[in-house]
Amino acid sequence: HGRGCRARASATHATHDMQYNFKKIATVPTATDFIDVVLSRTQRQTPTVVHAGYAITRIRQFYMRKVKYTQTSWNEKLSRILEDFPRVDDVHPFYSDLLNVLYDKDHYKLALGQLNTARNMIDKIAKDYVKLLKYGDSLYRCKQLKRAALGRMCTIMKKHAASLAYLEQVRQHMSRLPSIDPNTRSILVCGYPNVGKSSFMNKVTRADVEVQPYAFTTKSIYVGHTDYKYLRWQVLDTPGILDRPLDERNTIEMQSITALAHLRAVVLYIVDISEQCGFTIAQQATLFHSIKPLFANKP
Repeated sequence: HGRGCRARASATHATHDMQYNFKKIATVPTATDFIDVVLSRTQRQTPTVVHAGYAITRIRQFYMRKVKYTQTSWNEKLSRILEDFPRVDDVHPFYSDLLNVLYDKDHYKLALGQLNTARNMIDKIAKDYVKLLKYGDSLYRCKQLKRAALGRMCTIMKKHAASLAYLEQVRQHMSRLPSIDPNTRSILVCGYPNVGKSSFMNKVTRADVEVQPYAFTTKSIYVGHTDYKYLRWQVLDTPGILDRPLDERNTIEMQSITALAHLRAVVLYIVDISEQCGFTIAQQATLFHSIKPLFANKP
């Protein structure tokens, strides 16, 4: 019992860590590539010669092995895809907002569900055909059964070509998300362009400011780290995201902004009193009030 609990605890812990590693998801092959890979692997990894003169039990074994091997290959590869992709409910709201802009949650769940069904159907086909092969009475009969089994497995995968293609798109998109840890203490630096946000960043953070691409904007997020009173902080500068009034935004930009509201962050609004940045103090105050509602419950 204790072991079960421990295993579960470590499993939940693993899903928690997994959230931020979208870059580790392996490429999802197209249906045709997938079929080629699996079939050629069966070809390579199982014996290739069988004669009509062999004892019938040996002939049956030969073909059963091919069916089982093909099924295990599919199973492993599909399971890998299903494990790699994060479950919708495990993803931090910051990321699920960013993903939701381009990809609908339900469609994503559906695609993963279809692959799961495909995996179960392939397992069932293999089981059924291995049963039939046990009673194959000639080499010709056994070979036909093997061809039928592999053919049906491939047909199932062809039917799921769209789901595979869709998941590959989602994967490419996920790998471009900024790697920010939404659960760390963060400081969000905002203000108009040229008010000294970057200078502030460079002063407080050790010179390890990384530039992370930010969803669907040509904008990037600058991520730096600093220690204050022995605590590690993540400092985020968001050029082009929080530096102009919200009513000038299109929906996509709006969603990438609201995603920021999910971070556990302190918002630091920088004002340039000298007005050398090209914006009057009045304008700077207006911007402050326009983005304030986003961070209602944040210091």
